[in-house]
Amino acid sequence: MKVRYGVFVIVILLFATAIQISGVVSGKVVLVTGFETFGSYTTNPSQIIAETLNGTTVDGAAIIGIVLPVDFNTSIEQALTAIELYHPDLVMSLGLNARAQEIRVEKVGINLKRYPKDDGTWSFPQRIDVAGRFFRLSPLPARDIVRAIRAIQIPASISCYAGTYMCNYLLYRLLSYEAMQAETSTIGFIHVPLLDSQDPKGMPLQSMVDAVTLAIQVSLE
Repeated sequence: MKVRYGVFVIVILLFATAIQISGVVSGKVVLVTGFETFGSYTTNPSQIIAETLNGTTVDGAAIIGIVLPVDFNTSIEQALTAIELYHPDLVMSLGLNARAQEIRVEKVGINLKRYPKDDGTWSFPQRIDVAGRFFRLSPLPARDIVRAIRAIQIPASISCYAGTYMCNYLLYRLLSYEAMQAETSTIGFIHVPLLDSQDPKGMPLQSMVDAVTLAIQVSLE
């Protein structure tokens, strides 16, 4: 019941946002998703970036930023609800990779997932979709995005491994949805590092926002 109620609430909020945006911007729409805090991380940069970009425009495209829970079922439900409501031209999902020191543009969603157990260990990997492909490729122009981000002196790289937890799960499920529904949205995922306030080797928030904004611009070209 709690999950259904949560989805109902997010639908109402998304619909209200849609009404506000429809009266202001016409044309392309970009959906940016971030994740809530999880584990020992009391701040999730991906959440802040999504919230920062929400309601802005990039090259005339309306940006809708939403924050997803760190939960397999609810995260994809809320993301798909937003996609079916807004029909975005681009879906740019974001997640935290605490080990990264640069912006990582993901190219591959793998059909594997695992989750942290109560004893601190991780579950054995299992298939996300027992009948699905082992991996799916993102159509995001990763090479062009990385080149553009590096040109403004922000570290960036292409990644072919989004892990096996929530980020990879969301990427794989969204790519599968796009393939099955013949959606025209471009699906992409970017991992961001910790903030420089969280780790000396982290990255300033503005640099992350600039990098994601540039990734959106390149992807819409």
